[in-house]
Amino acid sequence: MFAEVCLMRSECIDAVSLAIGRRLNAAEVKGIEDRISRHMRQAAVRDPQAALARSPEQRLTEAARTAAQELVHEAAKKKQRVALTILAHDRVQNHLNQFANKFDGLDRMVAFYADGRGNALSVETRAKTIERDALRQMLDTLEATNPKFFGLLENPEGVANLVRELHGQQTGDVDAAAGAKVFHTITGTLRERFNRSGGDIGQLDDWGMPHHHSQSQVATAGREAWLQTLSAEDRRKAKFRGTPPPMAFARDAWIRDVIPLLDRKRYMNEDGSRMTDVEVAEFLNHAWMSIATGGINKLEPGRGGVGGGMRANRGNESRQIHFKDGDAYLQYQQSYGERSLYEVLTGHISGVSKDIALVETFGPNPDLAFGLFRDKALQEQTLLNPSDAGRLEKRKINSENLYNLVAGRTLPVASKRLAETFDTVRNWLVSSRLGSAVITSFSDDATMYLSAHVNKLPAMRLFANELAALNPANQMEKRMALRAGLAMNTMLSSLNRFGSDSLTSTFSSKLAGATLRASGLNAITEARKRAYGVTFMHALGAVVRDHGSLKAVDAADHRILLSKGITDSDYKVWKLAQLEDWGGGNDTMLTPDSIYRIPDSALASMGDPTTLRQNAATRLLGVVLEETDMAIIEPGARERNLMMSGLQRGTWKGELARSVFLFKSFPIAMLTRHLQRGWSMPTGTGRAAYLATLIASTTVMGAMSMQISEVLTGRDPRKMTDGRFWVAAMLKGGSLGLYGDFLFSDTTRYGQGPVASLLGPVVGLFESAFGLTQGNAIKAAQGKEVDAGAEAVRFAKSNMPGANLWYSKAVLDHLIFHQLQEYFSPGYLRRMKQRSEREFGQKYWWEPGEAVPDRAPNLEATTGEG
Repeated sequence: MFAEVCLMRSECIDAVSLAIGRRLNAAEVKGIEDRISRHMRQAAVRDPQAALARSPEQRLTEAARTAAQELVHEAAKKKQRVALTILAHDRVQNHLNQFANKFDGLDRMVAFYADGRGNALSVETRAKTIERDALRQMLDTLEATNPKFFGLLENPEGVANLVRELHGQQTGDVDAAAGAKVFHTITGTLRERFNRSGGDIGQLDDWGMPHHHSQSQVATAGREAWLQTLSAEDRRKAKFRGTPPPMAFARDAWIRDVIPLLDRKRYMNEDGSRMTDVEVAEFLNHAWMSIATGGINKLEPGRGGVGGGMRANRGNESRQIHFKDGDAYLQYQQSYGERSLYEVLTGHISGVSKDIALVETFGPNPDLAFGLFRDKALQEQTLLNPSDAGRLEKRKINSENLYNLVAGRTLPVASKRLAETFDTVRNWLVSSRLGSAVITSFSDDATMYLSAHVNKLPAMRLFANELAALNPANQMEKRMALRAGLAMNTMLSSLNRFGSDSLTSTFSSKLAGATLRASGLNAITEARKRAYGVTFMHALGAVVRDHGSLKAVDAADHRILLSKGITDSDYKVWKLAQLEDWGGGNDTMLTPDSIYRIPDSALASMGDPTTLRQNAATRLLGVVLEETDMAIIEPGARERNLMMSGLQRGTWKGELARSVFLFKSFPIAMLTRHLQRGWSMPTGTGRAAYLATLIASTTVMGAMSMQISEVLTGRDPRKMTDGRFWVAAMLKGGSLGLYGDFLFSDTTRYGQGPVASLLGPVVGLFESAFGLTQGNAIKAAQGKEVDAGAEAVRFAKSNMPGANLWYSKAVLDHLIFHQLQEYFSPGYLRRMKQRSEREFGQKYWWEPGEAVPDRAPNLEATTGEG
């Protein structure tokens, strides 16, 4: 039998044992046999006819030869990893030596800190930079799949053609073909960069794109068919409880669906014959278990959690589900996918970028390295002050949580149904409550110009770039900025600024994103980010042009810039870049493309040209993105860890905590970032000036936001001579304007009390619903006046997606909602006017219930006149 030929002969075992100086154990013998068997199958896949023509001994000899070559490669890789690990440990230790509290230094290597005390790019920033550097080169690919109509509708033809081109099918679609070629080039570049840092990911011959499998849908495959096998009563109970089918039923159903879609040429026996259906099904048994359990089946007890082990090996597991073409994959996705192609492609780039950032920072085994330095920090700090042991243990746990968050290692979802229910509620609240958030975002200008001052950016150049970015007709400016890696959040459909983190792309999440787009918030936010990024690249280019070396750059003027870990080597590469002229005064643009255009001949004397260019571009983009997210605040890993540290999705505790912090990530980031940076200024005068400017400028912009919001609602501006107004404006400038209402009233204008508002809009939603039902019943029983009908209209309106868009809110109120409120609760509009005048000192320039206003807003009301 052929299996007997594959077994190692005793003389072979003796020869290997003699070579290594000891006897091989059974596991080692089996490992060698498995390796040779795998190479025989791979040879059969590459050339089945040649495999069939060879004798078993010839196939065995050839497989042994290629297996030996593989062992040589693995030995070289191991040697490389040892050297990279030593270098990484020295690099990390040198960084930590600058900090009295080693946890402070370690956390700064993981996530961005705004105080400028670091000397390296964090893993968080490095990962984001590598991701954006890749995505900026893939604009054509992404635009072929990017959803239209405020992100609600995908382009099905573009998606299908791109999938087919990615799988090697020619569609005649020039854009899809170009997009597929770019994607393969970029992913190849990322793979090579990962391998240079100790990774070992080979290139599959037929790899076209990352394949997505929904764990839950694979684990519950065939559920509808299984339900039909139950009695009517059992079927009803199973549907209500969400009962999954038995494991064997789901596994077999998935295998039946998958086998017809596979490229059977990729499934060969060692002798060159194709696997039978039974043999393929046996292989797919293991694949189903891995997907359905999320890899738990591969867990080795005592060796750490799922995803542990050497990070440099990530991505090198068996990638052996080979679809026969793009149409087969599209058919598979209809049943077993839950992400759009856009999300699959960008998600792949994001995941690989995190892996690269981790191995470049901590070495080939970053998990082990981080754990080593974490434990050393705990030991050192505890020995210095044993009485602080409990607090330090808590600090250690917080550092672990931060690392796991940045590394993408989160706890599995406990209950997908519970998590998705809360996701839907939160997304619904975003779509119904943030239609006027663009008015609140005026405070971005305050932090943007403050950050520009700190970084020595020319204010007038920033202002000119902001005007250019806000011009919707200026698509060239937008295109150039995106190609430089700037302001890509809207393109990536990010809702991170408001704390939305849905499990998957659903209609509710798309609705939330559509509301922010329709309100203009995304467009204005991204315009500011582009303006700041462009100005920063222009100013940095001028610094590089005017200073011969990094040492010549004034440390006092560029303290923040120099804290980003820029090396002499990076600066020399920047000096070699040909600065770009974008017009409009931006004539010294230092961009990633200007760095990548530097020829190898100019860099050969400094080291490997590819590595030099990548490192220099990464640090350039990292500097710009970090400071842009400071100027136009974008919550990062530290803020998310502060809010969600160690909390599990799909648990009541985890979901309620996320609901409490909905809409609060932005004000928390304001506190953690700008207060920290202000307090880190090198002199007392500098600290006072920064914080005073921050408070004053955001308060002024908050006052402007308040007054514009009042006018857009149909009310006259508020009286500005009241001290409470300026306290409310200060809160508004920090995105806590909701709480400013309590300075004047015991409820917000959504009808919520202070406790419910503090606990977040989800709790507030339930408080409003309670007040609408039980609360009104109690009032009626007490003989108090009840406006149940009008309050029901207000409740419906406040939770209706799109009803609170700033440019249509007043029109909808006066033409529809006021009429309904007065109809259901006669006299309600009169009482509403009285409350506004009593509590806020305001009158209406557009009378409630009137179809058109009879006067203009009274601007003299700001001084208490009129």
